[in-house]
Amino acid sequence: MIFYSWTALSGTSESSVAMGITDDRGRAMRAGEETLGSGRAILVIIEAVRAAMTPQTLAPCYIRTGVGWLGRYTQVGQVSWDRFFIPEGPGDEPSPGRMDP
Repeated sequence: MIFYSWTALSGTSESSVAMGITDDRGRAMRAGEETLGSGRAILVIIEAVRAAMTPQTLAPCYIRTGVGWLGRYTQVGQVSWDRFFIPEGPGDEPSPGRMDP
């Protein structure tokens, strides 16, 4: 099953101001758009992930599938979503309780 992890980032310190996970990409996009509309964030990143467990401890984690969407406001005031792909690299092992690096 695919899930969608979203994170909204502020403009000043690029720290996360909101985040969540859902099984519906449209729901993740709407949540990101609401956060952008509030003015608290300037950028939203959505990544498709799948549930997994770490081999050593069997702790739950999420593994990237390699596709994501970057959302931000355009000059005409609408949110634009650009799809991107994340290449797999050596040493990309999941850590317990958080998304894969």
